[in-house]
Amino acid sequence: MQLAGVFATFVLAGLAGCTNAAAQRDQFRSSDRRLPFDQKLRFEMAAPIIVLGHVLEVSEIGQPQRSRTDGRIKIQLARIKIEVEEMIKGNVGSSPMEFYYFVFSADASEVDLGVPRYLPDVGQRRIYFLKPSSGSYRSVGDVYDYTLQVSSGSHSRGFCKGKSPGCCIAEILLVPQQDYDASWFVAHLVESQRAAEVMCSRRAALDLIRNLTQHPDQRISDGAREVLAIERSSQ
Repeated sequence: MQLAGVFATFVLAGLAGCTNAAAQRDQFRSSDRRLPFDQKLRFEMAAPIIVLGHVLEVSEIGQPQRSRTDGRIKIQLARIKIEVEEMIKGNVGSSPMEFYYFVFSADASEVDLGVPRYLPDVGQRRIYFLKPSSGSYRSVGDVYDYTLQVSSGSHSRGFCKGKSPGCCIAEILLVPQQDYDASWFVAHLVESQRAAEVMCSRRAALDLIRNLTQHPDQRISDGAREVLAIERSSQ
């Protein structure tokens, strides 16, 4: 009886997963390729659930299909499992968690997007902007990159305590931890600064950049000085 009960639970869980996947509909809009960076960030910040996590598993569901809004684009439903490192906004109740994201199918599509797209891969650490959907969760947008890459390393639980979601994101992006990736951190420094400015405040973003000019890793301190020089020249 116990084995039968375990088997029944396993089957029901699998059926629930299939039902959740079948209920998903793509949200791709070709007009979003013209969405300015700051507007995309504000759209993402309106998500009811924001999490920092690293990818444990990526599963393709079914076959590539034509987008409902642009028949030249083919998309692939992906189920992404992540280990939640920080709940930035909302609550998902448990970790690891799964959510759905329709990604661009380059081999099957007739045209290129011409803008950054999100391709999930195991090991990635990103901030995800999610919403409840048919008993599961899904990204607030599809195909395009509705995530923020995190190259500052892993963050301990409670890193965001007492901070607003936007200012928490600013610090996640711009405060390196022990296992940071210096090359990628510097490569994304300008984008991270812009995101911190929109999601928190210009003052907070610049303060975090100024702090980085004192970082013991010269690659980071030099990169921070370059960002400040760009800011001064643009005024």
